[in-house]
Amino acid sequence: MNVLITSGGTTERIDNVRSISNMSTGRLGSVIANAFSADSTIEKIYYICAKNSVTPESDQCEVIYANSVSDLENAVKDVLARASIDIIIHSMAVSDYRVKSVTTVSALTGKSESTISKEGKISSNVDDMVLLMERTPKVISLFKELSPGSTLVGFKLLDNVELETLIDRGFDVLTKNECSFVLANDLKEITSENHIGYLIDKDKNITQYMSKSDIAAAIVSATISERSR
Repeated sequence: MNVLITSGGTTERIDNVRSISNMSTGRLGSVIANAFSADSTIEKIYYICAKNSVTPESDQCEVIYANSVSDLENAVKDVLARASIDIIIHSMAVSDYRVKSVTTVSALTGKSESTISKEGKISSNVDDMVLLMERTPKVISLFKELSPGSTLVGFKLLDNVELETLIDRGFDVLTKNECSFVLANDLKEITSENHIGYLIDKDKNITQYMSKSDIAAAIVSATISERSR
């Protein structure tokens, strides 16, 4: 079987030296990849991640770097066009917005020119800079469109919410994107030592795990079992 894993976080450019990113390290994705590589049924793992992400140790992994959402889209399309993928793990923290244009408060009030070029480096003398953002496409929606037979695992991260809300939002991701499973987690329950996650299936059954290694083992077991049915 072949596995596709996305991991880490995307980065969106403001200009040639500035960008907006998130705090995802890709550590969980790399643990999941290493867990898959230890299973004898896995032939190859395609691992799409940001350049600063933690990468797997396995020789079975082909690491493909993708920084922006656009890069990620292109990488996903390329892998799914050239390989038959059995299992997809979409753990990457994908930016919801990217920079559409750069302007100033003065421009918004009609007192100066409306935009600042993003080419090169924006001057550090600009006062009251304003970033106009636009939504990015939902990459998770591509997977079942391009590879309908794959077993898909989605991820949902929230911050400091009630468990019921976390599970409901995770299940929404599952149903909207035809996932077989979703791993829901809350930022308040993730530390350098511990990572609590809740694996949700199509029947909304929930299993709690207490570490990255336990989460990885559960995802490998659940997805390979589903492929074996």
